[in-house]
Amino acid sequence: MKNIVKLLAASLSLTAILAIEAHATTVRSDEGNITTVDDAGVTRQLTKSGLDFAPVVSPDNQRIAFVRQTPHRKVDTALGSESANEIWVMSIDGTAQRLLVEAHSDKDPKQALAALHSPTFSPDGQIVYFLSSAWVTSGAVHAVNLANAKERFVTAGNSLEVVPTGQYAGNLIVNQHRYWLAGGSYDWFWLVSPTGQDRGPIGPEDSNVENFKSLFAR
Repeated sequence: MKNIVKLLAASLSLTAILAIEAHATTVRSDEGNITTVDDAGVTRQLTKSGLDFAPVVSPDNQRIAFVRQTPHRKVDTALGSESANEIWVMSIDGTAQRLLVEAHSDKDPKQALAALHSPTFSPDGQIVYFLSSAWVTSGAVHAVNLANAKERFVTAGNSLEVVPTGQYAGNLIVNQHRYWLAGGSYDWFWLVSPTGQDRGPIGPEDSNVENFKSLFAR
């Protein structure tokens, strides 16, 4: 387990350095519109819906994934009526905007898509992971392939981070709600493969992802 933590630390530290060097353009949401800011401080508005948030740039700095709200549309889930947020993707200059994932109802919490949020790219930029509402105690991690828009359930999870480089590149760090054999429950962070297989525990919930990132960056 110590080896896993050390490798993740090196991975995320290297990524932080590369991000500073390679990503002169930053992306953000201003009043529901996605904008970019270049290294000269010039701001450019890319969307005009007034409903867009949570933008994230692909590792190669070529695409932006983001969430679009649909205020007048809801979907029925096992938890009741929930927001029908959508996942969108576009080129870094705002062109080629397209709907990637649309919310929909399903009796199986693993297949239902609702209240979509937290899009995150895989290291190669070909997969977008995101979180969906699912169970009372847990959300669900899903993935969608940019090449064919094929979506799939990955694992249960209440948070999502993708390891960007190193031996565990492409694996996910997720917070999961689990149950002790003797009764009771707990929430821990786990390392999970891109296909949803457990790699091992990382740490308890009281050491949140930001604390892990600080540890890894040392």
